[in-house]
Amino acid sequence: MTAARFGPPAGEVHVWAVREPGPGSERALWRCLELLSPDELRRWRHMVPSQRALYASAHAALRAVTAVYAGLMASQVTFTTGKLGKPYVCGDPGLRVSLAHTEGMSLVAVSRDGPTGVDIERIRPLRDPAGLRRQVLSDIEAEHWPADREGPLNSGLFTHWACKEAVLKALGSGLAGDLTAVRVTPGARRSGPVRVQSAPGSAARTWNLRLVDVGPEFRAAVAVAGGGHVVRNFALEPGERPELPSPAKPWSPARPSRRP
Repeated sequence: MTAARFGPPAGEVHVWAVREPGPGSERALWRCLELLSPDELRRWRHMVPSQRALYASAHAALRAVTAVYAGLMASQVTFTTGKLGKPYVCGDPGLRVSLAHTEGMSLVAVSRDGPTGVDIERIRPLRDPAGLRRQVLSDIEAEHWPADREGPLNSGLFTHWACKEAVLKALGSGLAGDLTAVRVTPGARRSGPVRVQSAPGSAARTWNLRLVDVGPEFRAAVAVAGGGHVVRNFALEPGERPELPSPAKPWSPARPSRRP
């Protein structure tokens, strides 16, 4: 029996945001653990304690969200990974999923258009902003980097980082890719479309790259090659099994709950 396959509809990418369970959120953490596969649980047990809540909430969200769009139970979802770690949904190759997480929050992006990637970075003070510029910016971008981007939090660097990482994850190279090989123009915004000026293999692709506003302490972006003109953003409680979004429901910024 073939499972039913649901949206997102053509032209849309859905982004689900889930907060990392904090201290005192044992019940939420247990809900997350109930959704993990045996292999994921084994990895979780071998992690240092400070990394466990983020891992559990991120992978529970990936499994729960994927299940909704694949028409399966979370326990029925299986993934295969590309040689560089990009997840693919077994039995539903047209369903494109991408997972990103940083301290405090995870994002899951879902599309049925082209290859999809999502990234999120937590803004934090930098001990070596010049070193991060060398890792993130192309020579042209570095040459034109404005002085007002040199503030104590260097938020512009994190914006570029999130945009470029989203493109590389859509391409399947992810953390192994060269951020400096991607050129983008996000400006100083937290939301809205971003132009991809160049990317590996971009001559054969039409990119839709958008900044996703999930709060002032983060910079996030989602990229879809050949689709994803409309981004719909949703909040998800840790360990929650989401409902399939209504096609008629308007897009609204995610406001993830901070309650345990």
